[in-house]
Amino acid sequence: MIDAHIHLHDKKYGDECGDVVAAFFDHGGESMINIGTSVRESQQALDVAKKYENIYAVVGMHPHVFNGGPKRDAEWAEGMGADSLEDVRMQNLKRSVEEIEGMATEKKVVAIGEIGLDYFLPGEVVVSTAQKKWQRTGFVVQIALARKIGLPVVVHCRPLDVAASDAYVDCARIIADYPDVRFVVHCYMGNVSVTKEFLDMDNVTFSFTGNVTYSKSDDDQMSQVIKMIPLDRVMIETDGPYLTPAPHRGKRNDPRYVQYVARRIADLKDVSAEKIIESTAKTTRAFFSLQK
Repeated sequence: MIDAHIHLHDKKYGDECGDVVAAFFDHGGESMINIGTSVRESQQALDVAKKYENIYAVVGMHPHVFNGGPKRDAEWAEGMGADSLEDVRMQNLKRSVEEIEGMATEKKVVAIGEIGLDYFLPGEVVVSTAQKKWQRTGFVVQIALARKIGLPVVVHCRPLDVAASDAYVDCARIIADYPDVRFVVHCYMGNVSVTKEFLDMDNVTFSFTGNVTYSKSDDDQMSQVIKMIPLDRVMIETDGPYLTPAPHRGKRNDPRYVQYVARRIADLKDVSAEKIIESTAKTTRAFFSLQK
């Protein structure tokens, strides 16, 4: 098994990170892709990857880094949000991208990410037009970095309206401008229409996580989408410590639980879980240029 997207440096793992890693490999795990979400957390992701064989890092800035305002998480740099003066945020973006590029020269770094567009915030807070525009700038600048250094991109895309897939539609329009860059859209939740757009781009792969197990139907939006995507364009992930799959939902996610994602996809595609694990591992190795 390969877990194509996890955050092992997250505080929810804490001092147990080593035990979590050991248990994954003891239970047949092959490798994990450890994902950064800011300059600081990208360095943390890389530090963890350097400690363990067969763990790799992805470095980049999550779209919420570009929101600013009172909802800015503590680890995300001040002066980067859409509410800052343009000169200030452009200077901070330039400096941050330079730091990301410096990390990307490390052998253990296999992609730029997770980067993209996110139109969802908890509660009644709405992502503004200005924030969406600045998220787009952050996304495009980091895609350009990936193209410059020859790395693929891990995309974070979360819509406000899941049925309409608003953020996915905007992501697809941006990705279409970069046919020479390889993308994986992680925790994929796009609708049938936008999935068809992505499938027309042969440089796009789809990664699924524990939320595929939350479905109570084999004919809802996500199930329909999984059925329509060719198996050789699918990866599996946990997004740990988040999005824990059934039957462990409500607990901290564990990389071993990626098997439940494989089982659900296997059910929908009417193949064995072993086939899903084998195929997704092959696709993930090729995408991130991993050595088996």
